[in-house]
Amino acid sequence: MRPMKRAIHLDFHTMPGIYNFNEGWDAKVFAKTLKDANVKFINAFAKCNLGFAYYPSKIATPYPGMKGDMFGDLLRECHRNDIGVAAYFNVGLDHEQARRNRNWCVLNKEGQVIYGDRTANFFRNMCYNTGYREYILGVIQEVLDNYDVDGIFLDCMGLFPCYGNECLEDMVKLGLDPLNDDHVKEHSDMVRLQFSRDVRKMLGNDKYLYLNGMPYYTVKDLDTHIEVECLPSSWSYDFFLPQASYARNIQDRVIYMTGRFQKSWGDFGGLKSKASLEHDMWDAISNALDVSIGDHMHPAENLDPEIYKVVGEIYKEIEKYEPWTEGAKYVADIGVLTDSPGVLDNSYKGLSRMLGELKYGFDIVNEKMDLNKYKLLILPDNMRITPTLKGKLKKHISEGKGILSTGESGLNLDKTGFAMEEWNFDFNGLDTSNSSYFKMREEKHENIGSMRWAMYSHGILIKPKEGTEVIADYIKPYFNRHWDGFHGYFYTPPEKETGHAAIARSGNIYHICFKVFDAYYDTAMLSHKAIVKYCLERLLPEPAFKSRGLPSTSRVTLTEKEKTIQVHVKATYPEVRGNMDIIEEHQIIPEGAVVSIKGHYKKAYIAPAKESIEIKLKDHYTDVILPQVNGYIMIILEK
Repeated sequence: MRPMKRAIHLDFHTMPGIYNFNEGWDAKVFAKTLKDANVKFINAFAKCNLGFAYYPSKIATPYPGMKGDMFGDLLRECHRNDIGVAAYFNVGLDHEQARRNRNWCVLNKEGQVIYGDRTANFFRNMCYNTGYREYILGVIQEVLDNYDVDGIFLDCMGLFPCYGNECLEDMVKLGLDPLNDDHVKEHSDMVRLQFSRDVRKMLGNDKYLYLNGMPYYTVKDLDTHIEVECLPSSWSYDFFLPQASYARNIQDRVIYMTGRFQKSWGDFGGLKSKASLEHDMWDAISNALDVSIGDHMHPAENLDPEIYKVVGEIYKEIEKYEPWTEGAKYVADIGVLTDSPGVLDNSYKGLSRMLGELKYGFDIVNEKMDLNKYKLLILPDNMRITPTLKGKLKKHISEGKGILSTGESGLNLDKTGFAMEEWNFDFNGLDTSNSSYFKMREEKHENIGSMRWAMYSHGILIKPKEGTEVIADYIKPYFNRHWDGFHGYFYTPPEKETGHAAIARSGNIYHICFKVFDAYYDTAMLSHKAIVKYCLERLLPEPAFKSRGLPSTSRVTLTEKEKTIQVHVKATYPEVRGNMDIIEEHQIIPEGAVVSIKGHYKKAYIAPAKESIEIKLKDHYTDVILPQVNGYIMIILEK
């Protein structure tokens, strides 16, 4: 398999009626454009969302009026230029087959085949438990038989519960209840997973496979890699980091698939600023990921030279960093637990943003992974403790390592109490308040003081027991926000302490009673970040790195190779402009800020030019004095 790096994900979804389809397209120009742009891999169109094939298929419908064999020609020319090619198939969408074979479609609970926005994409979806299964497997096999592809990319494999007759009859045979929505969802997921297994068998072990839309962990033995798809300007800049932090612990090869688009996929006239695309590239390499840029080709023309001029400039710079990024591993002190097999919720977005602002290195992991390497574990907001996790947490605690739990985390599966005696608190039930507060017992802490701060996202009620240290008190309001028939109780000032703890410590476990990460995602309140910082500084007094003089909007991460540590400092950040998050130009960090790396190193230099940089050895750390940072800098420390 050719190396998957500096990639392009090329969408080519073509509506019927393009009268001059592919008249200006030339495979040699196509491949040369990619090569000149320093591209090494491409996901290229075999069958699109509309259901058209771009090769002379005997099974699928070639695009009407297509001249030649577009996919075969581009594959040949790309390989001649040492560019790898994965064949793209949209398997979740096939609007040509859907309109001809409506019994191949997902039937929703309301008995509809067509629903939602009919000018978008997902107004009808394909069911893999119908004749469509044989059809689409045949299309994939046809390409594998006739073309020497490096892999395949299957798109739009989201879960769409099907209430069609074939699915309901199967459910009855399996002892599932067709009237139970959870059972319907479970069955549709089983069908989707079995389809994925069939595709894996077809490929063998010498080709890439990515199942886009399937939960990362569920298909870890089927996927060869993960492509974290994210258009941050429209999906939010908080989507990427938690997904990347989880994905890199599931697969060795992970790619950040951003897009050149301003607004959405398929946005022909949208091109983000070069600075914006560079930001995404830096996010990738700072988190030990490879890079991919999404594009959409005009149906009658070739790749847009203006777009690939920008791509080429960016990939030329990314290539210069590869001696230090290829094979590098992310350095994390903190393991953040999740029980999700795939996409992570807003609590993890809030946590990732907060830890990024506080400059901590972290991974997101599940209970089946190795937790031994982490000095500190975080159980965020809703992480209950299973028997498997309980055993690993006991070992972690017995080694003198710390835990931060928040909200409902730490409870047993029934939410009737804490799952482990190490949480030495009385559990007084779930918090029914919607307007409660917390107040630190000591008033000297930065950004907290003596104010009674709103929680905003509630969790549980806990009371201290003997040996418990109360750090912050729980303060109830005069009343909850509610309507009593006369008044809408919008104004809910704090009343008094209740004897419950808002933040408490039991040995090496700190617990915050409310869902602080969920609250931070919604409100970005400084005091919420301050109390997490308070706990982390005590649980992790000597992290892998520290910083001073850097703004909260900057990011610092470490990656590691055999003989070097890479220090990544990113200054660039998005600005909200109307309804969009935009990066138009890079931000600047003045010279003089310091990043301190644990351990002693003999020299440091700026990549890729290898320009020496000042360092000082201090206690257990090596201080790196930063020059002015314009957007991003990578500093190499030799061990």
